[in-house]
Amino acid sequence: MAAPDIGSCLSAGIDGFKKNPVAHILAVVLIGVVGGVSAGILSGPMVVGYMRMIQKEERGEAVEFTDVFKGFDDFVPALLAVLLSSLIVSVGFMLCFVPGLLIIGLVPTAAYLVAAGEKDGINAIKRAFEAVKANLLGTVICSLVLSIVGSLGAILCGVGIFLTLPIGMIGFYHMAKQITDGGPLAITRA
Repeated sequence: MAAPDIGSCLSAGIDGFKKNPVAHILAVVLIGVVGGVSAGILSGPMVVGYMRMIQKEERGEAVEFTDVFKGFDDFVPALLAVLLSSLIVSVGFMLCFVPGLLIIGLVPTAAYLVAAGEKDGINAIKRAFEAVKANLLGTVICSLVLSIVGSLGAILCGVGIFLTLPIGMIGFYHMAKQITDGGPLAITRA
């Protein structure tokens, strides 16, 4: 498993956003609205759908903001992977902050694995944990940088978040792809 390259993750986030900014902005808004209305329960499938949208765009296929709903095709694995990994990271942050910081890359990596074809949400979390653990320092630094970039838009009265959050999320997709060597099958071979 390769360590994440922060520069390439950030560049991929910016380049990916430039390809279709309207679709990315609308996708992030949809994730926020649907996640907010459902008290976060439907965020998992929406995030997995967004990662599938990024994956589709990376293959050179046309994307639409409605691609975020493709995560509902694997509703249970997506729900489990994102909800449980988020809970694990939250508990880690409550335990003196440092444990949460060390596993901050768990959520996007688990979501990526489901988007890449893992059909078991619990297994996605286990595989994500192994990938994060194998690249601990690089994943922590890359996750912090991408989180800061994704949040920077909040400074501009909150409106800029619609521009910066997609960049951070696309960057997280590429970070997860790098630390898992491209997906769930690569991790099982390792």
